[in-house]
Amino acid sequence: MVKEKVQKLPRRTLEKVHLGQSFAEYDTTLRQRDVFVHTPALNAAADFHNPHCFFVGRRGTGKTTITRYIDSTMSNVIVIRPEIFSPSSSLLSLDKFRDAKQRPFKSLVAAFRRSLQDEVLFTWQEASGIHSRSLSSTLVEEIEETGDLDFDLRALTFIEELTKPLAENDDKEWVRAIKRPKLIAKAMESEGVGRSPYSVLLDAIDESWDGSEQAVVYLAAMMHACVEINSNMSGMRVLMFLRENIFERVRIVDSEFARLETCVVGLDWSREQLLEMVERRLNAPLTAKYPLNGLTWNLFFEEGQDAQDHVFTLCQHRPRDVLTYTGLALDTAQSHKHEQVLIEDLQDARRRFSTSRLDDLGDEYQENYPQISLVLGRFYGLGQRWTLGGMGAFLTRLMHDAEVESACKSWLYEHSDPQIFVRLLYNIGFLGLEQKKRSGQDKQIVYRSLGPRDTTPPPVTTSTDMVIHPSYWEALDLRDLLVRNFASDEQFQKVGLLTELPGALEFSEYQAKLDSLIEQLKALPTGNEDATAFEELVGEVIKLCFFRVLDNVVSQVRDADGTIRRDWVASNRAQSGFWELVKTRYLASQVIFECKNYENLSASDFHQAQYYITNAAGRLVFICYRGELKNHYYEHVKRTSQAKDGIVLLLRDKDLLVFLRQARNGKPKDTHLYERLDETQRAIS
Repeated sequence: MVKEKVQKLPRRTLEKVHLGQSFAEYDTTLRQRDVFVHTPALNAAADFHNPHCFFVGRRGTGKTTITRYIDSTMSNVIVIRPEIFSPSSSLLSLDKFRDAKQRPFKSLVAAFRRSLQDEVLFTWQEASGIHSRSLSSTLVEEIEETGDLDFDLRALTFIEELTKPLAENDDKEWVRAIKRPKLIAKAMESEGVGRSPYSVLLDAIDESWDGSEQAVVYLAAMMHACVEINSNMSGMRVLMFLRENIFERVRIVDSEFARLETCVVGLDWSREQLLEMVERRLNAPLTAKYPLNGLTWNLFFEEGQDAQDHVFTLCQHRPRDVLTYTGLALDTAQSHKHEQVLIEDLQDARRRFSTSRLDDLGDEYQENYPQISLVLGRFYGLGQRWTLGGMGAFLTRLMHDAEVESACKSWLYEHSDPQIFVRLLYNIGFLGLEQKKRSGQDKQIVYRSLGPRDTTPPPVTTSTDMVIHPSYWEALDLRDLLVRNFASDEQFQKVGLLTELPGALEFSEYQAKLDSLIEQLKALPTGNEDATAFEELVGEVIKLCFFRVLDNVVSQVRDADGTIRRDWVASNRAQSGFWELVKTRYLASQVIFECKNYENLSASDFHQAQYYITNAAGRLVFICYRGELKNHYYEHVKRTSQAKDGIVLLLRDKDLLVFLRQARNGKPKDTHLYERLDETQRAIS
């Protein structure tokens, strides 16, 4: 009997392939349309007439990938990354906005609806070349009043316009203002706006999210505005892409949440879809494509089915997890010049993947549960499986840990009951619940899905065992044992998720300094009298938020001639991420920060920044100031870029607060800086 010949990859094929970036924001592979997997969520987003408008999932489930697909394949697409979810003030107290049926909340909904409609109106008017004077008086007035404002500034203007009459008990003016969005919508339809339908995508909401109750209320109002627009306007739709943990906060505060819930699409992925995603990316750089449905996988991975089981058991059905893990294994295989990704390549990549997952989990939920990484790290060296009694004893010991108590007291005491604590760890995907199968006595482990929270999660009883998800076992060095008890005097083996701190500060001192800076920044007046105070505050932000990458932070630095003085200069020691990128692209071995304690920048401020740019010091300058971003600032930045081949990045109070909050929650990341750089480069290109 002739043995069937097993098909193999041509020699050195593995060297040609790559899986792309697991973070969609930076994934150049997504420029190729044939790498996209048509999941139900992507198909719903691509169908203009689909009634669903909220796409909800955990980090890494494909929200940004969908926005990139829609933006690149459909016409008349507007992408907005709102920054209004870090509100600083209001004419009315927060309590007045809580009831979705009352005037204050309806005012917020109307303000967001009007700003979203204006985004389409202004884009349509500019693209069509129609002079504004030829439009109806309603649209002419709207264009002249707010046409030069961006989405966030328009929304803030409209919020003030609607809440001021409420504060002054001016019912007549409020009624006039609340009707304005509907009048504009009617005028837009009469003028033919939307004959070629427009899609507005709201993405990256968490980037400027401050986690406050006011931000949650603002988000709830914007979600209601999306539903109103999609229900009442035929030529315009709005899609919002939301992280699941933020969506859950809206669920808690919104009394009319049922209206929103019917418009939600979850971002769950099946194993078959994840397999297709990997196979499409493996095929992408090849001229001759291999078949899908597992055949490509079997060619590239040794012991194909076993390798599949290994990967998909370890990953939580998230595309980012699968890309990260298989990408690490592929890198290992290529470095060893293997012709296939071997099982040992997957094993070698497992610990690096596990560490990445643990860090990413703490980062994902730090907004809801500040410093939750400390709590997760306390499982280090313990067991993979737990009884409810063992978890209760662990929790008791946790509550007496001084560092955890100081960092997590804002939420930990609310979860002091073992069942509530277990439910929290289940909800974030850290552990699963072991349940008996209905058909017999065998048990199965249930992990929560990736989309909006399950409405009927498994019960937690004294007979329930908890199993920490395998993706975290290596990072926490968990032992294969069932923990039934945890002694009150037992010491934790701390895993270093937050290791050294600047200036030899204790953990509590570090957090107190960050809290103090947040309050100082919010309260500090603008003007020359407080210019030095603002300069000192910016210096503290640099030292406390970027101490891992920026070293030797010095103030009032003069050049050799003594003629040019820079407010702050820091040495760039980064080996990866944003700071390594600017060191390579702009020679920014030294990073310059200029501090302007006023709201409006002038041409002289940009000329000053341009003087600082040299090949020796680097071609990157930050200007920290107190106002809003204005489009004409980019003209000055563009001139600097053309004259010195450098770049000036603008940091407002909002940006500084983002850095401080990230450091306070123990999860500094480069995403916000990348966003500022990308926005600037797009504006000046």
